[in-house]
Amino acid sequence: MRRLQGNQHIDNRSGFSLVELLIVIVILGILVALILPAIVGARRNAQVAEVANEIRQLETAVTKFKSTFNVDPPSSLYIPDLTANESWSAVDRAKVRGLWPQFNFATNGGAPPHYFGKHLNGAECMVFFLGGVSPAAHSSSTSYTPVGFSKNPQTPWSIVGTNREIPPFEFPVDRFSDLDNDGLPELLDPLPSQKTPYLFLSSQGRTYNKLNKPLPDDYDVHPSSNGQSSEDLQAAYFTVEVPYKAHRPDGYQIISPGFDGLYGSGGSYTDAAQLEKTPRTPEYDNITNFSGGLLKP
Repeated sequence: MRRLQGNQHIDNRSGFSLVELLIVIVILGILVALILPAIVGARRNAQVAEVANEIRQLETAVTKFKSTFNVDPPSSLYIPDLTANESWSAVDRAKVRGLWPQFNFATNGGAPPHYFGKHLNGAECMVFFLGGVSPAAHSSSTSYTPVGFSKNPQTPWSIVGTNREIPPFEFPVDRFSDLDNDGLPELLDPLPSQKTPYLFLSSQGRTYNKLNKPLPDDYDVHPSSNGQSSEDLQAAYFTVEVPYKAHRPDGYQIISPGFDGLYGSGGSYTDAAQLEKTPRTPEYDNITNFSGGLLKP
């Protein structure tokens, strides 16, 4: 067996020195700093694309609705409480008569009682007119499943019978919300942890083309997690410049509040430069049918 002679020795060194470890950590940190924003950006873009795609599907549903009824869905409606001797307003009567000429107002078109005395805002109108009536009110313990409308011209809102209009849109019921606790749901977009529903504003609603005044009750979409409600918003109008005119003035707007759950303070909107004016930053990430995606690229 050979023995080590003189100054011969075995190098027992293993692992890295502290300096080498620090260098490796710094390099890894740089790589993460370079790669992480790209990953986050890609995920964000994919989520925006998912919302934009759903908005396009909702647009297709509105087109199907219009092919059946010759008008877009309204974005406001009050269904009177017949048990309290309330009567239909002339405006809301005209909206319904335009869709169902033989509608029996004496029975609210056969609607279940949980619709009586309820004001359907734009978000709720979108679900109601594109999905139909529900046998039960929406609640945390009851699944609200729209079943379309009856083909009986006098009682289209009845839940009885199988001869029905097929709903133009199949709503993901797991994304329904009811923030105002009136039993009538709205649709949340598919963004993670979203708590604020889509806005739906139609030329068949009221004051769609008017500016410089608070939004009327027709557009109340209830408070979001930060207390903002559409009663305080001009955002729903999203108008072009002088002469003031809403985008799609003869159609409708579908607006997702985006990642922050805020619609924004609103006002006239022409292009991304307009959004630079404070305090309009909540609008940056809104996703709409008239912008084709984010308002601010």
